[in-house]
Amino acid sequence: MNKISEKIKKILTTNKNLSNVASGDFISNLIGALFWLYIAALLTPEEYGEITYLISIAAFASTLSMLGAYNSIVVLTAKNVKIQSTISFISSSVGLVVAIVVFFAVNQVEVGVLIFAYILTNLIIPHVLGKKEFNEYFRIIIFSKILSVASSLILFYFIGHIGIIIGLATPIFLFGFKIFHIFRTIRIDFRLLKTHSKFIITNYGLNVSDSISGSLDKIIIVPILGFTILASYQLGLQFFGILMIIPGIVYKITLPDDARGILNKKLKVRTVSVAFGFGILSFILIPVIIPILNSSYNESILPIQIIVLSSIPAVVALMYWSRFIGTEKNKVLLAGSVIYATSLISLIIILGQNFHSLGLSIGFFIAQCISMAYFICANHFLSENEV
Repeated sequence: MNKISEKIKKILTTNKNLSNVASGDFISNLIGALFWLYIAALLTPEEYGEITYLISIAAFASTLSMLGAYNSIVVLTAKNVKIQSTISFISSSVGLVVAIVVFFAVNQVEVGVLIFAYILTNLIIPHVLGKKEFNEYFRIIIFSKILSVASSLILFYFIGHIGIIIGLATPIFLFGFKIFHIFRTIRIDFRLLKTHSKFIITNYGLNVSDSISGSLDKIIIVPILGFTILASYQLGLQFFGILMIIPGIVYKITLPDDARGILNKKLKVRTVSVAFGFGILSFILIPVIIPILNSSYNESILPIQIIVLSSIPAVVALMYWSRFIGTEKNKVLLAGSVIYATSLISLIIILGQNFHSLGLSIGFFIAQCISMAYFICANHFLSENEV
C-alpha cells in the first residue's frame, strides 16, 4: 500500500492537472459515499430502497437522453470541435420528452427535475475537462457535490426522505447557468453530428450498456423483490464504491500512460494486490460495521460481504479497461460492456428470484468475474496478434 501511495503522490505532485482531477474525484466520491452510508443509517430499508429506485430511474433516463455526451464532448472539445451546443441541444430536448414520460410513469415531478440535473452535469463536466480547465473542474465537482449533499440533508429533515431527491437536483441551477453560456458562445451545427457519427454512436453504446448495469439492474429488482431487498443490494454497492475510489484514481494515472504505450505494469499489479487486501479486510469487517450502521440490515451481512469481494475482479477489469481505452480499442470495450451488462441483468433476474438478496450479490460477483475473464482473454488475444 505504501508503494502505491508513494507512486500516486509522486505522479500527482509532478502533474498539477492530474492532481486536480484525481483530488476532485476522490473528495467528491468520498463525500458521496459517506453521505449515502449516513442516509442508510437514518432511513428504513423500505425508504432507502425507494430512494435508490427513483434515483436509478433518473440516471437511466438521463443516459438514454444523451448522445454518448460525456466521452464525446471531452474528446471533441479537446480537438477544438465545437459540437457542445449541438449535443447539448439534442440531449436537453430528448431529456424534456423523457422527463415528461417518467413523470407520468412514477408521478414524481422531482424525478423529472433530477433527470435534467444529471443531463446538465454530464454536459458541463466533460466540457470543462475537454477545455483542460482542471482548476475549474476541481472547484465545480466539489462545490456541486457539497451543494447536493447539504441540500439533501436539509430537505430530508424538513420534508422526509423524498427531500433527498430534490436536494440531489439542486446543482441544476449551477449547471443550467453554464449551459446557457455554451449556447451563447457556440452555435448549433448539426453537420458535425454526421462528421463524427461513428465516434458518437460508439460512445452512446458504451454509456447505455454501462447504465444498464449501473441503473437498470436496480429498476428491475423492485418489481421482482421489492424496495427492502433493493436497499440491501444498494448498501453493498456503497461499500463496493468506497473500495473502488483508489483504483479509480490509479485508472486516471494509467490511462494517459496507456495512451502513450507505457504499460505501468508494476503500478497495476500493486493496485490489484491492494484491492485484494482491502476486499478481504472488508469481508471480515462487514459483520462488525453493519450492526453499528443499521441493525435492520443484519440479515444482509453475507450478501454485502460477497459484493465487497466483487471489488477484486472489478479492479482487475478496470486495469485492462485502462489499456483498451488508452489504445482506442472501442470494439473490445463495447463488447465487454455488453457482456457484463447482459450477464448482470440475467443473473439478477434468475438468481434474485430464487435466492433474493444472496442471489443478487452472487449474481453481481459472477458478473464481475465474467467481465474480468473477458478482458484477460481479450488482452491475451490482442497481445498474441501484435507479436
